[in-house]
Amino acid sequence: MKRIPLVLAAVTSLLLSGSAIAGDYHKDGTLLCSQCHVMHFSQSHGYSPSGSGFVFTPIGTTPHHFLLRGEVNDLCLACHDNSGFAPDVYGSANTGNGPTDVRLAGYLNKLGDANMASGHTLGSTATAPGSTGAGWANANGLNCVDCHHQHGGSVSGSTSGQAGYSLYRNLRVTVGQAASNTTAITYNYTSHGTNDPTRDVFERANAEYDEGDMDWNEPDSANSAVAKWCAGCHGDFHGVVGSTQVGGVAFGAGFEEFVRHPSAGVNIGALGGGHSSLSLFNQHTNKVKVMSPTGVWGATHPSDVTPTCISCHKGHGNGNAFGLIYRHGTGTLTEDGDTVGNQLEDLCGQCHVQGRWFFNNP
Repeated sequence: MKRIPLVLAAVTSLLLSGSAIAGDYHKDGTLLCSQCHVMHFSQSHGYSPSGSGFVFTPIGTTPHHFLLRGEVNDLCLACHDNSGFAPDVYGSANTGNGPTDVRLAGYLNKLGDANMASGHTLGSTATAPGSTGAGWANANGLNCVDCHHQHGGSVSGSTSGQAGYSLYRNLRVTVGQAASNTTAITYNYTSHGTNDPTRDVFERANAEYDEGDMDWNEPDSANSAVAKWCAGCHGDFHGVVGSTQVGGVAFGAGFEEFVRHPSAGVNIGALGGGHSSLSLFNQHTNKVKVMSPTGVWGATHPSDVTPTCISCHKGHGNGNAFGLIYRHGTGTLTEDGDTVGNQLEDLCGQCHVQGRWFFNNP
């Protein structure tokens, strides 16, 4: 793969456009068209009048659809795998612009990798778990742009009541096989570093992809935006309390009869009866990410925090099955969980008293 010219091009773009806010690099003037597209695949000179300048060499030997310089995943990974100036989203070795980050989304895998089924597998044509669809429609299987919008963008409509807000990490508004799923995951773009609880993500100043640089708000206490977004492909796994997908009936001060783990609408410790314990959760030094409607996380979480999809799974994946986060609660944070956690029960024991033995016996 010929990467050097593309890398130089991206560096040039960064110098020209200044420092882009994390998550919006592809938006407006922060990415040059010619970094990804080529008018004539046989291009052999730069764009200055004399023909000098960088030559954006195509990836591969044949033209590609949409005048792209390479197939989508290869083109994305030309910048997002081992580039040094952009986040590294592929593989356990983080050699991107934040090599010490515990990447919030973890890392992707490809068909043929040893860690297939440990998250999102690029190129896979399999039906997504929890989906009633027929798998990925394009012949090349799962692509980066199935989840991320390659040109960035903002919410121009009012599908989520958040028109004009920028999209977190360029995530698509319509994702997966559910055409009716128009969920925007928004963040504090215009007031970077200051939390806005009406938006889904609080991203701190100078944020990279480290999980310590962001937290999840809960604008709708009954229906998580990230869970609705994930349901674009994994619809059978997500729904509000009482829905066919999740179940749950009122019982005393909480709910019973869940058929799947709720991803919204139930705070940690709210059910009582030993189902989950906020006190246990707060004992952990290393906690999984949870949603807060009041924007309070800290060392001790208040009683309004709620788990959702990304509490248990890394969005891209990691070294565990299904991208699960085996986080015991002590040791050093890792993308797989932490250095003490090594099994599923470490994750369950974050909240559930039935897993307390594993917390006390690492």
